[in-house]
Amino acid sequence: MTVMAEISVEQLVPRATGPVASVYLLAPAAAGGRTTVLKVYPQPLDRRTFNAVEVEQAKLAGLRSAASIVLAESLDELPDGRTGVRAEFCPQALPELVAEGPLPIGDVVVLGQILCSVLAEAHELGVVHGGVTPHNVVERASGQPALADFGLALRLRFPRDLTAEAAYTAPEVLRDGELSPQADVYGLGAVLYLALTGQPPFPLRTGETPEDVVLRVLREPVPEVAGRDVPPALTAVLERMMAKEPDDRPEAVEALAVFEALLAAPDEPQADEVDFDDFRDELAAARLTQHHYVQAAPRTAPRPVAAVQARTTWKPSKGTLIGLGAALAVAAVLVVVLVPWGSPPDKTPAGQIPTLQTPVTPTHTITSAVQVQLKPPQDRGTSVVLEWSSSKPLTYVVNVALQGGGEAERIYRGTGTTTTVAVTPGLKYCFEVMASEGTAVYISAPQPLRGATCRRR
Repeated sequence: MTVMAEISVEQLVPRATGPVASVYLLAPAAAGGRTTVLKVYPQPLDRRTFNAVEVEQAKLAGLRSAASIVLAESLDELPDGRTGVRAEFCPQALPELVAEGPLPIGDVVVLGQILCSVLAEAHELGVVHGGVTPHNVVERASGQPALADFGLALRLRFPRDLTAEAAYTAPEVLRDGELSPQADVYGLGAVLYLALTGQPPFPLRTGETPEDVVLRVLREPVPEVAGRDVPPALTAVLERMMAKEPDDRPEAVEALAVFEALLAAPDEPQADEVDFDDFRDELAAARLTQHHYVQAAPRTAPRPVAAVQARTTWKPSKGTLIGLGAALAVAAVLVVVLVPWGSPPDKTPAGQIPTLQTPVTPTHTITSAVQVQLKPPQDRGTSVVLEWSSSKPLTYVVNVALQGGGEAERIYRGTGTTTTVAVTPGLKYCFEVMASEGTAVYISAPQPLRGATCRRR
């Protein structure tokens, strides 16, 4: 994250006004540039808050699930001295997605898996979100779901009125303002309840005030989900996540295991009863790849693996999906077995490739009959634009590895041929693209960023 030059007020297009900050669209300076948003706070940031924001964002940028987080790109100064946080523009948030009704059950499971992955990794590093609400669960222009507005530094500097989002706020936060990982889990449970039912767990009733909602959050149990054939495991985990007492809630990594089990279940009823119109590709990819990844690269201290995320207009038939799944399952293993660019500094001497413990025998041919070409990355400081091409339509997985950072991260992109990846300024990375049409896997040559040394094994 960097400090940008002073911004002119003429560049700002009002988009929304919140209880603490105002959000503006920031038009690109040059044609073809990227539209971003600027969240402007009412006062300048003191040095302590500024440093805390930088630390939080640096930790988040290093997560394997960073692709599911809307990271702060810069802190910008306005002419009147106020500070704005610049970030990627995401056109929709969860309230807009459920405006016409609840999401398909399968989409809710995928969303839970993705966001639990993010929270589990962040909590492991001691980073708390502090405000998991529907407006902070957004959909990127690409269709990827992501969690925005992450971190405590700005929330502590600019406290908000908690009654405005009481339905998504943990009881202990309403009582004494205690922001914690357990409160994040409660907020996510309430957000997923909204996605599943189309309304908050404690909606504002006719004649009620926000204070009345606070009292119901503190005293009443969460209403049961009615009118849908919801898997009992999904209902049970949401109830636990919204338990009144923090100690009765699962940790994010525990909830993640439930969502992963729902994704992996071969006989889950929602798989055939709904059309996964919002996150269908994420669901297919997560089912078919994530558990192979875990088995191929066991860790001494298991950590949650982020769901593979994307949204495209492509919708496979069942036969195509089965063949594609087998091929990409192999691709996911290859990410770990054959592409460990760099090495964890605390386990492997510099320049050596770590030895993996689990041998893998591919069940599909890896061939170069189809050419996949990845162009040199376009470095934008806090992000990198990747573009690639192939000689026939395929479905792609992008591998991202930080030199010296251990395992590669994989990002499922469907049939698109470009993506933007968040990176940390100054660090070296390697990228490659894997592709499949369902029977074979094709791999591009790796491309370095900032002088990185890239090689496959």
